[in-house]
Amino acid sequence: MHKVSVIKCNSYDNNEVLKAVEKTIEDIGFEIKPGSTVLLKPNVLMGASPDKAITTNPAIIDAVCTILNRHKCKIFIGESCGFVLKGGVMQAFKEAGIADIANKHNAKLVSFNNERLRKVQNNKATFAKEMYLPEILFNVDLIINLPKMKTHTLMLFTGGVKNLFGCIPGGKKQVYHAEANKKEDFANLLLDIWLNVKPALTIMDGIEGMDGNGPSNGNIVKPGFIITSNNTLLMDIVAERIIGFDGEVPTNKQALKRNLIGKEEISVIGKEPRFKFMKPSSAVSSIPPWLSGYFLKKVIAYPYPNPEKCRKCWNCVNVCPVSAMKKKNEKEAPYCDKKKCIACYCCQEMCPYDAIELKRSFLFAAAMGFYYRVMDLIKKK
Repeated sequence: MHKVSVIKCNSYDNNEVLKAVEKTIEDIGFEIKPGSTVLLKPNVLMGASPDKAITTNPAIIDAVCTILNRHKCKIFIGESCGFVLKGGVMQAFKEAGIADIANKHNAKLVSFNNERLRKVQNNKATFAKEMYLPEILFNVDLIINLPKMKTHTLMLFTGGVKNLFGCIPGGKKQVYHAEANKKEDFANLLLDIWLNVKPALTIMDGIEGMDGNGPSNGNIVKPGFIITSNNTLLMDIVAERIIGFDGEVPTNKQALKRNLIGKEEISVIGKEPRFKFMKPSSAVSSIPPWLSGYFLKKVIAYPYPNPEKCRKCWNCVNVCPVSAMKKKNEKEAPYCDKKKCIACYCCQEMCPYDAIELKRSFLFAAAMGFYYRVMDLIKKK
């Protein structure tokens, strides 16, 4: 039976975080072999300061590095973030406060975009039976996954499994978004990545997180917890319960469907709190199955650049995997071509100015209103 430890941690005070991380690792009985080579995979979506709750807080990384140094480990910190204005992944590490932590602990920062790739084949995969991953993932003794507790406009929740999408180098992310343009397909792709990476330890930064239109433009919330497990999938199951999304997160649903996990396998150590996270405005988890295909295309939320907030950085145009975000000219805000849009919301996710709004047509409200009225009548009978 796998263990998940949930422990209270109210601030990013270095001593408090270190004690909490030590306690969660002890709770699940995880042992670090002295002299190991370890790769840390934080959530560094973009270059953003720690106070914005977009990236894994450096205090978490500092605590993990402190523990690893006690065991005389060699430490790497790797990422392939979505998009930054300039300077690439290394600039994002700097802005997120992680470069300073790396210097403090003599850890090496790694951009997966610049690493040699290995072709990996896995018969247990369902969407991508082969993929190319950074060689360094297979040359270390231990991978520690360090996700941030946040909502996600496409996948509802970005937990331990979603964080591993950052192992995919460079522009291949956009390619995958275009190929896996259905929520279930993308969830299975993420699970396929997990099957190949299989971090030995996952520690979630839930001291501060994000709800609403996460993972970068939502509301900062303060759950005040750290969650740790030796099984990423089971940690995500516990995390979805904590934030009030029980049974709705696509990666968790697909993991259960594929028999990758069973809820009966979870042993939770510590008090499992309950919060009510606000869902993204794009969330369609409550839409009934018959709203699919052509009609679903008419009611899903589409991105609308707000001209008053837009700074013409063109991030949205550059990251769109299907070239649905288009530039009119250099002076006007870009626009979305709905015929091409696959509702992956990369544009909103990577906008540093919160200028991408998600809007649905009136058909959505009308269809859902009718659906719930019918369901109420059925229940009364």
